[in-house]
Amino acid sequence: MAIATSIIVAGAIAAGASAASSAYQAHKAGEAAKLQAKGTADALSYEKERDVYARGTEANRYGALMGQTAPYRGTGEAANTRMGDLLGLPPAPPPPAGPPGGAAQPAPAGAMVAMQAPDGTTKNVPASEREHWLSKGAKQVG
Repeated sequence: MAIATSIIVAGAIAAGASAASSAYQAHKAGEAAKLQAKGTADALSYEKERDVYARGTEANRYGALMGQTAPYRGTGEAANTRMGDLLGLPPAPPPPAGPPGGAAQPAPAGAMVAMQAPDGTTKNVPASEREHWLSKGAKQVG
């Protein structure tokens, strides 16, 4: 009987150790998952910070380059204007006021817009004249 009892006790100890080991492994796996998530969040935060820094640095470099080359671009534009004058060409239109690729896009050539005059008459006018008619009190229709 002593042998059977010792076998049962040994089995109980082994089962308890196995259960304790499983609980310990589950706890450590949870901790590892939390550490991995924290590491990922920290890496993402670092990348975002680095991206902001890189964009600022690139903007500063671009601004410095534009400032350094402005006299040369001005000279080139003046030379082109003078050459056009000598050849009898019409002056070039001024560059768009908005930022490159921004909201201020010129209307396509030949585009028409419907405008309503203050007296109620409606007429299609070239898109290039839109601002002129708006300043005179017309409203854009449609």
